[in-house]
Amino acid sequence: MKFFLDNIELILSFLGIVVIFAVPMLFFGDSVIWWEVAAITAIFVGVFHGFIFWIVRRKQRRVRQEAIEEIRKMLKDKVNNQLSVISLSASGLDVEQIKNLSDSINQISYLIGTLSDESITDWRRKYSETLESLGSN
Repeated sequence: MKFFLDNIELILSFLGIVVIFAVPMLFFGDSVIWWEVAAITAIFVGVFHGFIFWIVRRKQRRVRQEAIEEIRKMLKDKVNNQLSVISLSASGLDVEQIKNLSDSINQISYLIGTLSDESITDWRRKYSETLESLGSN
C-alpha cells in the first residue's frame, strides 16, 4: 500500500493511458471512430484523475493541519509554562521593564496561536535565502 501511495500519480497516469487505448481497441477495433472514442475516454480519465488527486490532496492538507494544530498546542503549552516562570521571576523589575516583558509574552503567545500551514509557508518564503545557506553548511 505504501508503494501505491508513494507513486499514485505515476500509477494512475499509466493506468489512464492503458484505459485510453484499451477502450477503443476492445469495443471499436478498426472502426473509423477509434480516435473519437479514445478522445472521449481520455476526457473521462482526466476528470477521474482530477477527482482522485483532489481527494488525495484534501486528505493530505487535513492531516497536515491536524499535525500543525497538535504541534501548536504542545508548543504553546511549553512556551507558556516557561513564560510564566519568567514573569514570576520578574518581581525585581521596574514598571517599564515589566510592561515590556508582558508585551513580549503576549506577542509570543499570539505568534504561537496563529501558527498555520500558511504562516509556515510565508516564513519559508521570507527566509528562503537564510535557510538555503544554513542547509548548505
